[in-house]
Amino acid sequence: MFLNILVLFAVLAAVSAGTPSSTKVSASVKDTAVNGIEGLNVNIAAPFKFNDYVVGFKYVLGDLSRAPESLFAKRSFDTVSDGSLTVDADYNLENKVLSVASQWNSDSLGLRVGANVDSADRVTEVSFGKDSKINDNKLSLQGAYDLLKKKFSAQSTLNVDQTTVNVKYDTEKKDPVLSVTRSIDSKNEVSPSVSLKNGDVTYGYTRKWEGGSLRSKLFPGDKVELEWTDQGSKGSWTTRADVPLDNKANTKVSFGRDWNY
Repeated sequence: MFLNILVLFAVLAAVSAGTPSSTKVSASVKDTAVNGIEGLNVNIAAPFKFNDYVVGFKYVLGDLSRAPESLFAKRSFDTVSDGSLTVDADYNLENKVLSVASQWNSDSLGLRVGANVDSADRVTEVSFGKDSKINDNKLSLQGAYDLLKKKFSAQSTLNVDQTTVNVKYDTEKKDPVLSVTRSIDSKNEVSPSVSLKNGDVTYGYTRKWEGGSLRSKLFPGDKVELEWTDQGSKGSWTTRADVPLDNKANTKVSFGRDWNY
Protein backbone atom coordinates (compact mmCIF):
# COMPACT_ATOMS: atom_id res chain seq x y z
CA MET A 1 0.00 0.00 0.00
CA PHE A 2 2.55 2.56 1.13
CA LEU A 3 5.04 1.34 -1.49
CA ASN A 4 2.53 2.45 -4.12
CA ILE A 5 2.49 5.92 -2.57
CA LEU A 6 6.29 6.13 -2.70
CA VAL A 7 6.33 5.01 -6.32
CA LEU A 8 3.73 7.62 -7.30
CA PHE A 9 5.60 10.49 -5.67
CA ALA A 10 8.90 9.32 -7.13
CA VAL A 11 7.29 9.67 -10.57
CA LEU A 12 6.01 13.14 -9.66
CA ALA A 13 9.48 14.20 -8.54
CA ALA A 14 10.97 12.97 -11.81
CA VAL A 15 8.39 14.91 -13.82
CA SER A 16 9.11 18.02 -11.78
CA ALA A 17 12.87 17.74 -12.36
CA GLY A 18 12.40 17.68 -16.11
CA THR A 19 10.12 20.71 -16.39
CA PRO A 20 11.02 24.43 -16.58
CA SER A 21 11.78 26.27 -13.33
CA SER A 22 8.50 28.20 -13.61
CA THR A 23 6.53 24.96 -13.22
CA LYS A 24 5.16 24.27 -9.77
CA VAL A 25 4.25 20.71 -8.86
CA SER A 26 2.18 19.77 -5.83
CA ALA A 27 0.58 16.57 -4.62
CA SER A 28 -1.78 15.79 -1.79
CA VAL A 29 -3.09 12.80 0.10
CA LYS A 30 -6.57 13.59 1.38
CA ASP A 31 -9.67 12.10 2.95
CA THR A 32 -7.80 9.38 4.76
CA ALA A 33 -10.50 8.16 7.13
CA VAL A 34 -10.07 5.56 9.85
CA ASN A 35 -13.29 4.32 11.46
CA GLY A 36 -12.08 2.16 14.33
CA ILE A 37 -10.06 -0.62 12.67
CA GLU A 38 -12.46 -1.19 9.80
CA GLY A 39 -10.14 0.12 7.12
CA LEU A 40 -8.15 2.82 5.47
CA ASN A 41 -9.39 4.92 2.54
CA VAL A 42 -6.79 7.05 0.79
CA ASN A 43 -7.40 9.39 -2.15
CA ILE A 44 -4.51 10.99 -4.00
CA ALA A 45 -4.75 14.19 -6.06
CA ALA A 46 -1.77 15.35 -8.11
CA PRO A 47 -2.07 18.80 -9.75
CA PHE A 48 0.56 20.27 -12.05
CA LYS A 49 0.77 24.01 -12.71
CA PHE A 50 1.98 25.20 -16.10
CA ASN A 51 1.92 29.00 -16.32
CA ASP A 52 -1.79 29.88 -15.83
CA TYR A 53 -3.11 26.33 -16.19
CA VAL A 54 -3.58 23.70 -13.50
CA VAL A 55 -4.10 20.13 -14.71
CA GLY A 56 -3.89 16.81 -12.94
CA PHE A 57 -5.41 13.48 -12.00
CA LYS A 58 -6.97 11.75 -9.02
CA TYR A 59 -6.32 8.20 -7.86
CA VAL A 60 -7.86 5.95 -5.21
CA LEU A 61 -5.13 4.04 -3.38
CA GLY A 62 -5.37 0.36 -4.19
CA ASP A 63 -6.38 1.12 -7.77
CA LEU A 64 -2.99 2.44 -8.91
CA SER A 65 -2.74 -0.37 -11.44
CA ARG A 66 -5.81 1.05 -13.18
CA ALA A 67 -6.38 4.32 -14.97
CA PRO A 68 -6.86 7.44 -12.80
CA GLU A 69 -10.30 7.95 -11.30
CA SER A 70 -10.63 11.37 -12.91
CA LEU A 71 -8.74 14.10 -14.74
CA PHE A 72 -9.11 17.78 -13.93
CA ALA A 73 -8.12 21.19 -15.27
CA LYS A 74 -8.48 24.73 -13.95
CA ARG A 75 -7.89 28.19 -15.43
CA SER A 76 -8.64 31.78 -14.44
CA PHE A 77 -9.26 34.64 -16.85
CA ASP A 78 -9.39 38.41 -16.36
CA THR A 79 -12.70 40.00 -17.41
CA VAL A 80 -14.38 43.42 -17.42
CA SER A 81 -15.09 45.46 -14.26
CA ASP A 82 -11.81 44.26 -12.73
CA GLY A 83 -13.36 40.81 -12.57
CA SER A 84 -12.02 37.30 -13.01
CA LEU A 85 -13.61 34.11 -14.29
CA THR A 86 -12.46 30.76 -12.90
CA VAL A 87 -13.35 27.55 -14.70
CA ASP A 88 -12.74 24.21 -12.94
CA ALA A 89 -13.41 21.07 -14.99
CA ASP A 90 -13.33 17.42 -13.88
CA TYR A 91 -13.77 14.37 -16.12
CA ASN A 92 -14.69 11.08 -14.40
CA LEU A 93 -13.17 8.25 -16.42
CA GLU A 94 -15.49 5.60 -14.97
CA ASN A 95 -18.90 7.10 -15.68
CA LYS A 96 -17.70 9.39 -18.53
CA VAL A 97 -19.22 12.48 -16.91
CA LEU A 98 -17.67 15.92 -17.45
CA SER A 99 -18.36 18.41 -14.63
CA VAL A 100 -17.58 22.11 -14.87
CA ALA A 101 -17.76 24.66 -12.04
CA SER A 102 -17.41 28.31 -13.03
CA GLN A 103 -17.46 31.49 -10.99
CA TRP A 104 -17.18 35.15 -11.95
CA ASN A 105 -15.87 37.48 -9.26
CA SER A 106 -15.54 41.26 -9.24
CA ASP A 107 -13.78 42.88 -6.27
CA SER A 108 -14.74 46.37 -7.42
CA LEU A 109 -18.46 45.46 -7.53
CA GLY A 110 -18.32 43.06 -4.58
CA LEU A 111 -20.21 40.54 -6.69
CA ARG A 112 -19.86 36.79 -7.31
CA VAL A 113 -21.90 34.65 -9.71
CA GLY A 114 -21.39 30.94 -10.24
CA ALA A 115 -22.81 27.88 -11.96
CA ASN A 116 -22.13 24.13 -11.88
CA VAL A 117 -22.93 22.00 -14.93
CA ASP A 118 -22.22 18.44 -16.00
CA SER A 119 -22.78 16.30 -19.08
CA ALA A 120 -25.31 14.06 -17.26
CA ASP A 121 -27.67 16.52 -15.57
CA ARG A 122 -26.89 19.78 -17.40
CA VAL A 123 -27.04 22.73 -14.96
CA THR A 124 -26.91 21.41 -11.38
CA GLU A 125 -26.46 24.57 -9.29
CA VAL A 126 -26.42 28.34 -9.60
CA SER A 127 -25.09 30.70 -6.94
CA PHE A 128 -24.48 34.35 -6.18
CA GLY A 129 -22.79 36.52 -3.59
CA LYS A 130 -22.73 40.23 -2.79
CA ASP A 131 -20.48 42.21 -0.44
CA SER A 132 -21.35 45.69 0.77
CA LYS A 133 -20.52 48.20 3.51
CA ILE A 134 -22.80 49.31 6.35
CA ASN A 135 -21.23 52.05 8.49
CA ASP A 136 -17.76 50.73 7.58
CA ASN A 137 -18.81 47.20 8.53
CA LYS A 138 -18.73 44.46 5.91
CA LEU A 139 -21.98 42.66 5.04
CA SER A 140 -21.90 39.56 2.81
CA LEU A 141 -24.94 37.84 1.31
CA GLN A 142 -24.72 34.45 -0.42
CA GLY A 143 -27.26 32.15 -2.00
CA ALA A 144 -27.32 28.95 -4.05
CA TYR A 145 -30.02 26.88 -5.70
CA ASP A 146 -29.54 23.13 -6.18
CA LEU A 147 -31.58 22.20 -9.26
CA LEU A 148 -31.37 18.45 -8.55
CA LYS A 149 -32.56 18.60 -4.94
CA LYS A 150 -34.79 21.64 -5.53
CA LYS A 151 -33.09 23.21 -2.51
CA PHE A 152 -32.25 26.86 -1.91
CA SER A 153 -29.63 27.77 0.68
CA ALA A 154 -28.58 31.23 1.85
CA GLN A 155 -26.43 32.90 4.44
CA SER A 156 -25.59 36.40 5.58
CA THR A 157 -22.43 37.48 7.39
CA LEU A 158 -21.78 40.77 9.17
CA ASN A 159 -18.30 41.72 10.40
CA VAL A 160 -18.16 44.32 13.17
CA ASP A 161 -14.76 45.02 14.74
CA GLN A 162 -13.58 41.69 16.19
CA THR A 163 -16.99 40.00 15.90
CA THR A 164 -18.59 38.10 13.02
CA VAL A 165 -22.32 37.30 13.01
CA ASN A 166 -23.57 34.65 10.57
CA VAL A 167 -27.05 33.29 9.79
CA LYS A 168 -27.55 30.19 7.60
CA TYR A 169 -30.78 28.72 6.23
CA ASP A 170 -31.88 26.22 3.60
CA THR A 171 -35.28 25.09 2.41
CA GLU A 172 -34.51 21.41 3.10
CA LYS A 173 -33.80 21.56 6.85
CA LYS A 174 -35.79 24.76 7.41
CA ASP A 175 -33.65 25.40 10.47
CA PRO A 176 -32.01 28.86 10.68
CA VAL A 177 -28.69 28.73 12.54
CA LEU A 178 -27.19 31.84 14.15
CA SER A 179 -23.49 31.83 14.97
CA VAL A 180 -21.24 34.48 16.52
CA THR A 181 -17.45 34.42 16.28
CA ARG A 182 -15.56 36.69 18.64
CA SER A 183 -11.79 37.21 18.64
CA ILE A 184 -10.49 37.42 22.21
CA ASP A 185 -7.02 38.31 20.97
CA SER A 186 -4.79 37.45 17.99
CA LYS A 187 -4.49 33.81 19.10
CA ASN A 188 -7.88 32.91 20.57
CA GLU A 189 -11.48 33.08 19.40
CA VAL A 190 -14.82 31.66 20.54
CA SER A 191 -17.73 30.80 18.23
CA PRO A 192 -21.03 29.67 19.80
CA SER A 193 -24.03 28.95 17.57
CA VAL A 194 -27.72 28.26 18.16
CA SER A 195 -30.51 26.69 16.15
CA LEU A 196 -33.37 29.19 15.95
CA LYS A 197 -35.79 26.29 15.35
CA ASN A 198 -35.12 23.92 18.24
CA GLY A 199 -32.68 25.85 20.43
CA ASP A 200 -29.74 23.43 20.08
CA VAL A 201 -26.47 25.14 21.02
CA THR A 202 -22.90 24.34 19.98
CA TYR A 203 -19.70 25.83 21.39
CA GLY A 204 -16.59 26.47 19.34
CA TYR A 205 -13.07 27.51 20.33
CA THR A 206 -10.02 28.12 18.14
CA ARG A 207 -6.43 28.43 19.33
CA LYS A 208 -3.90 29.83 16.86
CA TRP A 209 -0.12 29.88 16.92
CA GLU A 210 2.63 30.61 14.43
CA GLY A 211 2.35 27.98 11.72
CA GLY A 212 -0.83 26.28 12.89
CA SER A 213 -4.14 26.21 14.72
CA LEU A 214 -6.51 23.91 16.62
CA ARG A 215 -10.25 24.31 16.13
CA SER A 216 -12.68 22.53 18.45
CA LYS A 217 -16.47 22.35 18.42
CA LEU A 218 -18.66 20.84 21.14
CA PHE A 219 -22.12 19.48 20.40
CA PRO A 220 -23.52 18.96 23.95
CA GLY A 221 -24.69 15.39 24.53
CA ASP A 222 -23.47 14.31 21.10
CA LYS A 223 -19.85 14.75 20.02
CA VAL A 224 -16.71 16.88 19.78
CA GLU A 225 -15.13 17.88 16.46
CA LEU A 226 -11.41 18.72 16.33
CA GLU A 227 -9.32 20.09 13.45
CA TRP A 228 -5.56 20.57 13.77
CA THR A 229 -3.69 22.42 11.01
CA ASP A 230 0.10 22.58 10.87
CA GLN A 231 1.84 24.62 8.18
CA GLY A 232 5.26 23.39 7.08
CA SER A 233 7.91 24.82 4.79
CA LYS A 234 6.77 22.68 1.84
CA GLY A 235 3.14 22.02 2.64
CA SER A 236 0.66 21.49 5.43
CA TRP A 237 -0.88 18.77 7.58
CA THR A 238 -4.58 18.78 8.42
CA THR A 239 -5.91 16.29 10.97
CA ARG A 240 -9.60 15.95 11.86
CA ALA A 241 -11.25 13.93 14.63
CA ASP A 242 -14.94 13.26 15.28
CA VAL A 243 -15.30 12.02 18.88
CA PRO A 244 -18.72 10.73 20.08
CA LEU A 245 -19.33 11.55 23.75
CA ASP A 246 -21.20 8.32 24.48
CA ASN A 247 -18.75 5.88 22.89
CA LYS A 248 -15.23 7.13 22.18
CA ALA A 249 -14.40 3.78 20.55
CA ASN A 250 -16.36 4.99 17.52
CA THR A 251 -14.03 7.96 17.04
CA LYS A 252 -13.36 8.80 13.38
CA VAL A 253 -10.05 10.32 12.35
CA SER A 254 -8.98 11.74 9.00
CA PHE A 255 -5.76 13.42 7.93
CA GLY A 256 -4.38 15.10 4.86
CA ARG A 257 -0.97 16.23 3.66
CA ASP A 258 -0.19 18.74 0.92
CA TRP A 259 3.23 18.94 -0.68
CA ASN A 260 4.38 22.00 -2.62
CA TYR A 261 7.62 22.00 -4.58
